[in-house]
Amino acid sequence: MPKRILDKEMEDLQFEILRMSTLVEQAVFDSVSSLTKNRVELARKVIEGDDDIDRLNLDVQDKCLRLLALRHPMAVDLRAVHTDLLVAMDLERMGDYAEAIARSTLRIQGKRNIAEIPCLAQMAEMVRELVHNSITSYILADVDTAENCRLLEDRIDNLYHRCFDLLVDMIKNDVNVTEMAVQLLFAGQRLERIADHATNIGESVLYTVTGQHTNLNE
Repeated sequence: MPKRILDKEMEDLQFEILRMSTLVEQAVFDSVSSLTKNRVELARKVIEGDDDIDRLNLDVQDKCLRLLALRHPMAVDLRAVHTDLLVAMDLERMGDYAEAIARSTLRIQGKRNIAEIPCLAQMAEMVRELVHNSITSYILADVDTAENCRLLEDRIDNLYHRCFDLLVDMIKNDVNVTEMAVQLLFAGQRLERIADHATNIGESVLYTVTGQHTNLNE
């Protein structure tokens, strides 16, 4: 098997995953914007767009399995294909969480009684940055960028706990805000899970490059 054939097929895989990551980045940002700014049509756009992310994921899975079956990649190339599978699955889960946040926007339509929560917008921006950094580490096989995912993920966790405490206090002080506060709590939790999946991508990159498993979610 000429090496250039495998190289071309793996480049095609990377391109598909890059397309997925672009859609996921935007979905995360738009879903939180729809929730915090009451942009219902934007929420519907995120929900509809999740089908595109799902299709790309299935395409990547099929290409990876065909490559494994027909090309029999060895050593580093085998690790790279394994990483492609994991990255695509992590991106697909991120897209699902963004869709869930957008659905929260629809659930509280006409029932909004909490002013904008700045910490959620901050979380969304940090999570979008983390998704971008993790996929950059994947494309460039950049160990340093992958390892730095841990630092941003820690900041996101801390911000999530602050948002959680704030919203719980709001519920304690005024039961009338419970329905919207719960949806905002769900949104924060889903953002935190997106951050976890983005950090998983960093771990996959480290495994591809070094051959060693590293836990960045400690």
